[in-house]
Amino acid sequence: MPPIDCEDQELLEGFLAETTELLEKLDDDLIALEKASEDMDLMNRIFRSIHTIKGASSFLGFDLLVKVAHKTEDVLNRLRKGELVVNPGIMDVILEATDLVKLLVSDIKAGDIQERETESTIAKLLPLLLESAKIPQQAPEEPSIVVQPEATENETPIEAPSEESPASDLPEEPVAAPDKPTPQPPVSGAVAVAKPASNVAAKKSPTPPKPAEGKGGDDLSDNTTVRVDVKRLDDLMNQVGELVLERNRMIQINQDLHQGENNRADFQEEFGKLTKRMSFVTSELQMQVLKMRMIPVEKVFKKFPRIVRSMSRDLGKEVDLQIVGEETELDRSVVDEIGDPLIHLIRNAMDHGLETPDVRLAAGKPRCGTLVLAAVHEGNQIIISIKDDGNGIDPDRVGQKAIEKGLITEEQFAAMSQREIFDLIFLPGFSTKDKATDLSGRGVGMDVVKTNIKKLNGIIEIKSTKGLGSEFILRLPLTLAIIQSLLVEVEGEIYSIPLSSVLETIRVDQRQFHLIGGQEVLKLRDIVLPLIRLQRVFNVQQRNEPSDFCYVVVVGAAEKRMGLVVTRLVGQQEVAIKSLGNYLANIPGIAGSTILGDGRVALIIDPVGMTEGCEGAISR
Repeated sequence: MPPIDCEDQELLEGFLAETTELLEKLDDDLIALEKASEDMDLMNRIFRSIHTIKGASSFLGFDLLVKVAHKTEDVLNRLRKGELVVNPGIMDVILEATDLVKLLVSDIKAGDIQERETESTIAKLLPLLLESAKIPQQAPEEPSIVVQPEATENETPIEAPSEESPASDLPEEPVAAPDKPTPQPPVSGAVAVAKPASNVAAKKSPTPPKPAEGKGGDDLSDNTTVRVDVKRLDDLMNQVGELVLERNRMIQINQDLHQGENNRADFQEEFGKLTKRMSFVTSELQMQVLKMRMIPVEKVFKKFPRIVRSMSRDLGKEVDLQIVGEETELDRSVVDEIGDPLIHLIRNAMDHGLETPDVRLAAGKPRCGTLVLAAVHEGNQIIISIKDDGNGIDPDRVGQKAIEKGLITEEQFAAMSQREIFDLIFLPGFSTKDKATDLSGRGVGMDVVKTNIKKLNGIIEIKSTKGLGSEFILRLPLTLAIIQSLLVEVEGEIYSIPLSSVLETIRVDQRQFHLIGGQEVLKLRDIVLPLIRLQRVFNVQQRNEPSDFCYVVVVGAAEKRMGLVVTRLVGQQEVAIKSLGNYLANIPGIAGSTILGDGRVALIIDPVGMTEGCEGAISR
């Protein structure tokens, strides 16, 4: 592949950055337009987006992309002029065209421009450009409004006449271009011109490649970069300046010490001041860097309106999706990982939770179901909930399905609490569907959700009332890089316990411990607390004389409680999480490691894994 000219490469990168940003917002805008077709500001913003993509593509010579974008722009132009009225059928066609635009852009981004079949999508757009396509104000909600005649090899689709620049009555946004009077030829290699497929090829191909499931078109989001507010950069620079000043002070103290200019008392005083100042500046610097990595959860939430719209039409349900707290920020490493679990939960709520309009009306509910996706900060965690007002979870049905599949016995089911019954949903292979469909019922969803949430050191819990609805609650750390922890000692070995999981610490006499069914427990106020001795879990050798007294760290995961028995409490400390590598990545009860101030390595305890591994863990 011939090398790309630097100037052309810069133009290409600018085109991809701008186009990706426009397409990321386009899905949301189109779904919103379907509900508010009278919003002319929204209509014009959508039109400008496609118009800008078409203009930039034309300048760079991406002919296939220009062709699709141009016909889509013509349809949008008729909509904003009132010659067409927005209805679900028209929106289906526009969304299909948008998906095709995303696919073509992803080809350009990957440097692998292919001969994509576009004629079938364009054939659905063309009838909307004819005068006969004018739609009455009360348009029937049909799944499709276009009947496509089968073309022969010698026939060419008849294109409706359209203006070359349909934005004549709307101020155009300028398209970025170099200071050259004439367009340059397309760049070879990754920037080559994409030629449209012939009609013969179009006939041989049933349809364009389907976009990735659940994404509403190819996902063009670039996770390698993060937009940062200039003010945050300024704050970071200020803190770096403070750090430089403290470094200079440290160098001066070191020089004075070696030259004998400071006595011991002076050195201790100056070094103490320096330590406090360095600690403060480092904490502030750390906070600024973490803020730079924080991005709104909107980055994930924005794909769900399209998914909900598509699924509601497939399932014949009416759903009002409400999104709350989309401006809530969390670390980009967490944002990158929660997309798939949330998609599974949304699909689960749509398919299993919400009822069809007829069923809802018969139950005295509004025909349109409500699905609320919310995010909020709570301490050093982010809480994401997916709540619906559907039929809820039937504990008896869940239990019977689990028994039928051999996952539990009748005796086990009889002894289970409602929370434990709900947790059966997360078992591999579990499904309440009698017949598998394309949407659900294969038992490969909820167990994946729980596994992915555990990888993020998060927990998931379920609240549900039969007939009224369900709520799935995800509790996730704000960042996976640095955590507040409680350092504990077990016979000379130091371990780190995430402070977010610690409920309380107590000093107890071991003679108060009891043995129930082979499990050590402690009666703590109104609960029986199961105990785990970290010394036994990690096979730590006894180094000190046995003592009657020890410390118990009470940790919690969802509604489960457990006590970790340790020798002593070292104190709270902020630690940086270090990976143990692939070989040691999946050890139960271990979330990672950290390096202490004296250079020793300390393991970070995974309370969720410990809780699940504790047989007989008792709910409070």
